[in-house]
Amino acid sequence: MPDSKPRKPDDAHEKARDLGEQALDDLAHGREQEADKHIEQAKRLDEGALRELVQDLDEDAGSNPEAAKDK
Repeated sequence: MPDSKPRKPDDAHEKARDLGEQALDDLAHGREQEADKHIEQAKRLDEGALRELVQDLDEDAGSNPEAAKDK
C-alpha cells in the first residue's frame, strides 16, 4: 500500500535549517519581523529542522559555558 503522506522535497530539511539560521541572524540585528517570517517559512518546510538547530545551539553553548553568559 503506497504511503499517503505527501513527500517533502529532499532539500526541505536543509532549506528549513538555512531559514532558521537566517532568523537567528535577523534577531541578532534587531529584525524581529523578518525573523518571524523566516521561522514561519522554516516551520512549513520542516519543523524538525528548527528543533535540530536549537539542539545544536544548546550543545554548542554547553561546550563553551561562557557563550551563554552575559558579559
